[in-house]
Amino acid sequence: MKARNGDKELRDLFRNKLESAEVVPSPSVSKIIMKKLAVRRFLRFNAARFNTWYAGAIIATGTIIAVILSSNPRSDDSYKEPALTKEPDKQIINEKIREDDIITEEKGDTESKSVIGIQEEKASYPKITPDDQETVVTEQKTGPVNSLRIPDISGETIVSGRVTTRNNLKSTVVNKDSYIAASVIEGCAPLKVIFRSMIAPEDSCKWTFGDGGYSYDRNTEWLFDIEGDYRVDLDIYTADGKRNTSSVDIIVHPSPEARFEIIPENAIIPDDEIVFLNYSTNAVRYKWDFGDGTTSELFEPRHAYNKYNNYDIQLIAYSEYGCSDSLMIYNAFSGSGYFVDFPNAFIPNPNGPSGGYYSPRSDESAYVFHPVYSGVASYQLRIFSRLGILIFESNDINIGWDGYYKGALCEPGVYIYKVRGIYINGEPFTKMGDVTLLKN
Repeated sequence: MKARNGDKELRDLFRNKLESAEVVPSPSVSKIIMKKLAVRRFLRFNAARFNTWYAGAIIATGTIIAVILSSNPRSDDSYKEPALTKEPDKQIINEKIREDDIITEEKGDTESKSVIGIQEEKASYPKITPDDQETVVTEQKTGPVNSLRIPDISGETIVSGRVTTRNNLKSTVVNKDSYIAASVIEGCAPLKVIFRSMIAPEDSCKWTFGDGGYSYDRNTEWLFDIEGDYRVDLDIYTADGKRNTSSVDIIVHPSPEARFEIIPENAIIPDDEIVFLNYSTNAVRYKWDFGDGTTSELFEPRHAYNKYNNYDIQLIAYSEYGCSDSLMIYNAFSGSGYFVDFPNAFIPNPNGPSGGYYSPRSDESAYVFHPVYSGVASYQLRIFSRLGILIFESNDINIGWDGYYKGALCEPGVYIYKVRGIYINGEPFTKMGDVTLLKN
């Protein structure tokens, strides 16, 4: 405790007596002191000065970057472009080419195909305006497959002024004289036409179709239901107040009408020869289908059938412009011309049974249930009650049911009949129905 107090007294004496004293070291001592202070300052972290910490960070960062670059396979020294698969007249990178990326142009009997793929060099898209000359646009660009087209009506006729392409030409044609693209310019009534306007987005337009109709839609469609020549006008109103007009002519041909008649209507097969009378209009060529696998192109053919059947007879009539119309008669000659028919009610004779015999020339026939027939070779008639009890049977077509059962008049009501037989041409028949017995 005394030692500590002594040290304090020495410190206080030194501070009081020597605090303002100045000691100047010799040059050699001063140099040593300054060198040690510089080393301590360099090793001490200070954000405001460059020191060993900054040097270490720079060295570490450089080492990391060097490692990354040396392991990157796409560096300038190690990366090579993959070789393109070469085929005649085209280069394709993708293993599969979408069907949409193939544009087909057909002219006459020739056909050419161009594949839009990814090319090594970039190509720019040209700007298309109505002032350009006739141009087919198909552009390619590095990167995702793309193409630039004016409004497209795939597989249909494209019209630009007087420049037209037929239905088999699928490329789009631009002409300086027109802002109109039409799906078809000629056809048979009724003719549906799809119109596209090739105008700037800021412009407006009005279509006039030549038959009193009009539309303000940029793209529209119209149905020409009456034959004739129509001039379709497209009035274009530009943003700067100008007005331009484009036109296209639409030709609508008359459609034919197929009509025919079969003579004789109730033919006896196979004895009768069938005559087909042709009443078609606006037609120059005909095709008949007789429904039994045979056809004809005569104006009014004749045909013989081997047997009765359900024949669907069709006539197709063609006009000079290629328009067509058809008419079909279904289930022709399904019957033989022979028949057997029964009434649906009768009143029996209250004076007693007659045995069912009747004669068309006697009053007794009105009291007997019997058929009206033609060409019947064999015949069997059966009458049943509603409970299914057989109350009458006849194998002679000249003997019907007189309304009696075992000598007693049957109760009024509904009874069921069934008849079967064979016509004289060998065709069998079977019929079933009901008959109402009325009380006199």
